[in-house]
Amino acid sequence: MWPLPADRDRPYPDRVSVQTGVSTRVLRPRAQILAQARIVVAALTLPIFTAMLWYAIPRGSWPRVVIAFGFVLLLYAAAVMLLRSVSISIERDAIVERGFFARSRVPLKRVATAIVLDVYRGPSTETTRQLFLVDTSGELLLRLRGEFWSADDIDTVAAAVDVPVRRRLDPVTAVSLRREMPELLYWFERWPWVGALAAAGGIAALALLLIGLMSPTLLLP
Repeated sequence: MWPLPADRDRPYPDRVSVQTGVSTRVLRPRAQILAQARIVVAALTLPIFTAMLWYAIPRGSWPRVVIAFGFVLLLYAAAVMLLRSVSISIERDAIVERGFFARSRVPLKRVATAIVLDVYRGPSTETTRQLFLVDTSGELLLRLRGEFWSADDIDTVAAAVDVPVRRRLDPVTAVSLRREMPELLYWFERWPWVGALAAAGGIAALALLLIGLMSPTLLLP
């Protein structure tokens, strides 16, 4: 494990007093995530479906393309609704995480240590902050990643739990993080090749779907 100095008394912005129970602080993911998602979805889908329609209209298979595009729009709308529901609530005696598909409640008395560090984003020099809340046995209770939460939000949660904070002074690479703290990472971070295979399988499945939609032997009556 890295030498992570404790800085329990370090002042954090917008510190939340969870002991008084006066109010609940609710944190939301970065606002620009939705805007970035719209740009990515538009860039990936509009050129593809435009080309598919151009190819399918003369062959009479355009209804399937329209149906597929509508299905993609429904998936996107569902993802937006799930993202809007994501939040972190700082309560008097617990931190409540409402994720995409589940809701978890972390009692403050279970939190033994908060680990805060900055991780390089791929080969660039840019970094994102990450927070890990662990119990006395080292089990991960809550993780906040800078891709979704601002640095102020991460520091606010770290201060709210009122436990010793171990902070890595220098940024680390994803490789170092995987080597030193694998038990605190997601499965696709521990085994990136598995994630790559899953992505390749998804792309292959999408390609087969597009081929099927444009196949003249599968025309709608």
